[in-house]
Amino acid sequence: MKEEFSFEPLGEDMFRNPERRCPVILLLDTSGSMATAMNMVNLGIQDMKNQLMTDPLACQRVEVAIITFGPVVLAQDFVTVDQWVPPRLAASGNTPIGEALTFAINQLNLRKAAYREAGIPYYRPWIWLVTDGAPTDAWRPAALQAKAESAAGGIELFTVGTDYADFNVLREISEPRAPVRLREARYREMFVWLSQSLKPVSTSRPGSPLTLEPPSDWGKIES
Repeated sequence: MKEEFSFEPLGEDMFRNPERRCPVILLLDTSGSMATAMNMVNLGIQDMKNQLMTDPLACQRVEVAIITFGPVVLAQDFVTVDQWVPPRLAASGNTPIGEALTFAINQLNLRKAAYREAGIPYYRPWIWLVTDGAPTDAWRPAALQAKAESAAGGIELFTVGTDYADFNVLREISEPRAPVRLREARYREMFVWLSQSLKPVSTSRPGSPLTLEPPSDWGKIES
């Protein structure tokens, strides 16, 4: 895929909604091996939207983009929850985690530039990476880039894997935060937990420490 990172014109949403933004990228593995799980993933994304819709402030502040891999595709650009219509995702291709992570970081940098251009404040962006396998591309440069962004306070990076994921790779990508092992394909519970975690973040004081409930009902932290 050809990556294009040119600056895009500001959308009307930037001027219609002056609220501080909380940008979130769902970086989702949609490789061929995910075929049997895609229905649960799609239902989980809809559950996430429904949960966030119960919080009027989160609807205005949380912005969601979806990047899938492979191949790497911007399945949905950033949009506030009140305007969000989740796309229906399908499985195909390999698992280019490195390319996907690099693309996600670049998309966040573009979005932050757009916020600054419009004079809109924002919380630290989240990348929520979910995979069921191992990378099929060169992933270490992307891991180093992600670590540098995290250390500089540019992103919050979370990694989630199924039993067949390569947790050694996920550990390196998300260090110092440990990856989470998904329990029994509980994708829907995972997305509900994510939405419940984003609600307080969207009302928190910028720069305050991130405190999250443990993912006890859907995942296990891999130390």
